[in-house]
Amino acid sequence: MKKILTTFLMLAFVTMSQLASAQTEEPRFPGCDDVGDVDCADMKMMQFVFSNLKHPDGSPGGEVLASFVVKSSGELASIKIEEGLTDACNEEVIRILKLMPKWLAAEKDGATIDMEWDIVVKFTGG
Repeated sequence: MKKILTTFLMLAFVTMSQLASAQTEEPRFPGCDDVGDVDCADMKMMQFVFSNLKHPDGSPGGEVLASFVVKSSGELASIKIEEGLTDACNEEVIRILKLMPKWLAAEKDGATIDMEWDIVVKFTGG
C-alpha cells in the first residue's frame, strides 16, 4: 500500500510539474521587476498613455478599443482600431501605441511568443 501511495504521489507531482511548465505568461508593459505584479505593469502602461495622450479638439468623449500584437521581440505590430470614436481619436491611439517602448514578450514553456493584446483609451468630451 505504501508503494502504491508513493507511486501515486510521484505521478501527481510529475503531472503538476508538466502543467506548471505549460503555463503562458502574458506580455506586459516594462517598468516593474516583479513578473507577478500585473497591476504595476498595467499602471505603468496607463501612465505612459495618459502622459502622452493629446485630446483632439471637438472630441465627443468616449472610448477607443485598439488591438495589437506584442511580438516575441517585444515590439508592437498589427495595430488596428477595433471600436473607434472619431478619426482624430483613432489616429491618436495609433500614434501612442507606436510611441510605446518594447514590451516584455509573452512566454510559453520558457520561450517568447507573439500574442495579441487589447487596450482601451478613454477620451473626455471637449
